[in-house]
Amino acid sequence: MKNNKILCIGDSTSLPGHMNAYEDTWFFKLKQALPNNDFNSIFRRSISTNILVTEGGGTEGIDKLPLGADCLEFYNPSIVIIQLGIVDCSPRLLNNFDKLVLKILAESSKKKYINIIKKIRKRKVTNTVVSQNQFVENLKKYIERCSFIELSLLILISIPYPSEAMVRKNKEVGINVEKYNELISDFSKKHSFVKVITPLDCRKYKEEIYEDGYHPNTLGNQLVYQEIIEAIIKYNV
Repeated sequence: MKNNKILCIGDSTSLPGHMNAYEDTWFFKLKQALPNNDFNSIFRRSISTNILVTEGGGTEGIDKLPLGADCLEFYNPSIVIIQLGIVDCSPRLLNNFDKLVLKILAESSKKKYINIIKKIRKRKVTNTVVSQNQFVENLKKYIERCSFIELSLLILISIPYPSEAMVRKNKEVGINVEKYNELISDFSKKHSFVKVITPLDCRKYKEEIYEDGYHPNTLGNQLVYQEIIEAIIKYNV
């Protein structure tokens, strides 16, 4: 394998925690397996694909790089690995109006308001942080920028298909995970340098791969690592 500059971007599913030590994460395992490569990471809890097209850059300022340059152009990597999407697609209980109400309510009243909403309303598959159209647009713009810098390999990790532990709390989440994952898969059909991997689908395994229904446990992280390293070897980068 070549010496590469590798940029990894992910939400809480990429981070330690949920009974995982840092040494259990796929990111740590990958760095150990590829010691001569230059790794950079943007891992943050509760982030969506919006970060790919908003973080850093813009026409203002001296650099004049595209919006989202913190996630690509400033590093100019040869390989990018992305694990995002669960924040984008999970059906939400609160809508934008509720969020405005909560901003003006006293702290003592916020919990009461949320409890009332829980009693009178169900989560809707259409009420998400990032709509399906915006999700596609975010990835499309990012992949176009990857093509422009002649990225060698973009690995998109499919959104974890949830186990019963998460479905009990969010009954429609599996529906949206499948829809958004189909949108992710479409990009691999259009771009030869895009590889989609699906290591986190609890329906494929007898063993438990999550700690809480969607955050990978030690085995889950090992499965992610294995598919990433196989993709890098296959693409000979």
